[in-house]
Amino acid sequence: MTTQMSLFPQNEKKILYEPYTKDAEAGTAHQFLMREHRREEEKKQLSFNDKNLVLGKTCIHEITRNTAKKIIEKYEYLQCMPAITSHHFGITFETDNGPQLGGVLCYGQDYAKNLGVWDKYGYTENMLLLSRGVCLWWTPKNTASYFISRANKWLQENTNYRVITATVDPMAGEVGTIYQALNWYYIGSMRRANPNVKNGSKRFGVLIDGKLYGSRSIRALIGSQRKAEILAKFPDAEFIGQTEKERYFTFLGNKKERKELAKSIDHLIISYPKRKAT
Repeated sequence: MTTQMSLFPQNEKKILYEPYTKDAEAGTAHQFLMREHRREEEKKQLSFNDKNLVLGKTCIHEITRNTAKKIIEKYEYLQCMPAITSHHFGITFETDNGPQLGGVLCYGQDYAKNLGVWDKYGYTENMLLLSRGVCLWWTPKNTASYFISRANKWLQENTNYRVITATVDPMAGEVGTIYQALNWYYIGSMRRANPNVKNGSKRFGVLIDGKLYGSRSIRALIGSQRKAEILAKFPDAEFIGQTEKERYFTFLGNKKERKELAKSIDHLIISYPKRKAT
């Protein structure tokens, strides 16, 4: 009898959400589900009055990767950090019980950089991926957009990066509401726009203990994405095709710089996706 490999230590409880694997409208965002889960779990122990919080009385500042990691692993639905990040920010609120960290953002190199994907757009050396971000459940409305815009301003003033990109995952119920509120450019899936990719094809995916792994993440876990090797370690694994992640862009710099950078993807820009009303 084959025993399935355990992914998590016994004392570590992971919150896993079923991916939306059907060709249908995005369901409730996994991040919203996580936020509400933590709200129910923590609201009675909150040590300050969250009704008194004001965005104007916050400090947005650099933090360490380790500080970001602690927040991401508890409050962001993926519950894990990207392998490589370079810039980390926190938003601290003034409360009636002293300063409280209310969210984090993590930026790093885009995973497609080494493939030369961005060379023809002139983005390769001056682009960062907003790879993780979360605002805690008690933060006021509009915290995420306020936080991201000011972190980007810091990057504009203190680095040479001028292109910021982010991806959203329809299989996690994401449509990019925050990026739309910030007027980012939406280009959908780069894979779908590639004439060399067969229309309707899907990315590799395998569902293990309720967690969805792509080709990179499964190779990092067991060193292979071959079906036989995966099933040898995880007999109950379910192989499913992943829908493509969607991509947004924004640009930093003066008006002329932003216009020139946006021109490179002008032919890719499409209308924003919308969540179906329920």
